[in-house]
Amino acid sequence: MSVSSVTAPSSSTQANLTGQSTTTSSTTNPSQTLTPSDFMQLLTIQLQNQDPTQPMDANQQMQQIVQISSMQNMQTMSSSLTSMGASQTWSLANSYLGRQVTLTDPKTSTAVNGQVTAIDTSGTSPQIQVNGTYYPISSVTNIQLPATSVPAATTSPTPTTG
Repeated sequence: MSVSSVTAPSSSTQANLTGQSTTTSSTTNPSQTLTPSDFMQLLTIQLQNQDPTQPMDANQQMQQIVQISSMQNMQTMSSSLTSMGASQTWSLANSYLGRQVTLTDPKTSTAVNGQVTAIDTSGTSPQIQVNGTYYPISSVTNIQLPATSVPAATTSPTPTTG
C-alpha cells in the first residue's frame, strides 16, 4: 500500500455517486494542514495495514521519513528567520532614538520632520514616536544625527611681550 500524497480539499469539480458533477469549495484552515505528527500517524497506519505478502518497500519508507525530517527542518528554519527578522527590525527602531527623521505620514501622505523620542514594540512591527505621534518604522524616508549646538569659539588674549 502506498500513499503518494495527501491534500486538503480545494475548489474543484468532483463527481458525486450518481455521476453528476458538482462544484465544491473550501477555505484552508490550519487544521487542514499536515503536521509531522500526522505524517507519522499515516506511516504507522500504513505499516499496520500493509499486506504481509507484499510489505512496503524499504526505500519508499526511507524516502517518507526523509521527507518528514526535511519538512520539520524547513519549518524550524522558517521560524528562526522570522524571529531574526523581527529582532533586526527592533534593533533598527532602537537605533533611531534621538535621531532627526523625515517620514511620510501613512494617513495623510504628508512629510513629517522631527526627533524620534520613543519606540513602541508592543505590536507586530515597531513604531517610532515623532512629535508626539507614533508612526510605522517603514514610513521613515530620511535619518540624520540630531543638530548639536556648537559652542562659539572663544579667543583668549595673547600675551604681549614687551
